[in-house]
Amino acid sequence: MPQRILQTVKRLPYSALLIVLAVCSPVYAGDILVNISAKQAAGPVYLALVAADQQHWPAAPLRQVQAEHGVALLSEVPPGRYAVQLYQDSNGNGQLDLSLRGIPLEPVGFSASAPLVKGKPTPLACLFTHGSGDTELHIELHSARAKR
Repeated sequence: MPQRILQTVKRLPYSALLIVLAVCSPVYAGDILVNISAKQAAGPVYLALVAADQQHWPAAPLRQVQAEHGVALLSEVPPGRYAVQLYQDSNGNGQLDLSLRGIPLEPVGFSASAPLVKGKPTPLACLFTHGSGDTELHIELHSARAKR
């Protein structure tokens, strides 16, 4: 009988350690793969990832990458609500050119297929949820000038 009590007492710290490790372990951060389709290839494509709970696109995104061959990969992104903005730098100046009314002058694309009716949509309109696994997005670049 005393031996059983001793075995139970020895197992208790291990059980507590497993519970602490399970609670304190970080949440798995999955990848976000963005497939980009463009009607014309006239310059590099840049991707900006921002938190989707904002009314305006911040000057400094959470992550920014240059797309290679129509695919962009954001590695180890923690779960959350995000928005993606893509633009193709047609003139090579390294930024998205906008008209005086805020309408993009270069091909752009947004997550959630947000339209360009009144200029750039807000990050909230481009919201998508990224879980603990991998997320795949398909975004098409559109030129606002071609629709006039």
